[in-house]
Amino acid sequence: MTAIQIYDEQELVHIAFDDIRKYHGTKEMAAVGVAYRMAEAAFEALYGVDVPERQELAIQAGQDCAGFRDAFEFITRAETRGKYFVDPDYPAARFDPYTRSSYAFIFSRATGEEVEVSLKKDFLPAVFYDLAKKDRDCLLTQDEAQAFETLKKDLCFRALELPLDEVVEVR
Repeated sequence: MTAIQIYDEQELVHIAFDDIRKYHGTKEMAAVGVAYRMAEAAFEALYGVDVPERQELAIQAGQDCAGFRDAFEFITRAETRGKYFVDPDYPAARFDPYTRSSYAFIFSRATGEEVEVSLKKDFLPAVFYDLAKKDRDCLLTQDEAQAFETLKKDLCFRALELPLDEVVEVR
């Protein structure tokens, strides 16, 4: 896997997945891995072979998960620049049967061009949503908590290893 390239002012910055993992930590590994791939897909769709510029990017998120937010912030600095917006009512890619969260994110350029990148419907197994609900409700047993952390790490590495079109959809 190659590092994401992005311009910060005039400086070309190379961002590897491990850079984001160090920034975010390990709590939401699945989201961090998926977000990394979403950024790759969005940049390819919006820029082709050209390198994006941080200053011209904005992101509309369908949920406020820390893993997605931190990954996109590290790459684009959109939240710091006031260009990261959460729309909990965004209707696309609502796979979690227990929440209204969307797994879709809209990346837009200052030119007005935009692309929606969403997680593939079958990427997360049903048990992920069940454990996430129990985690939100503080009902995980110790064994379930360990299983959930292992599952999130496994999903992260799966997202990084699979071909991009098996992880996300671009519209």
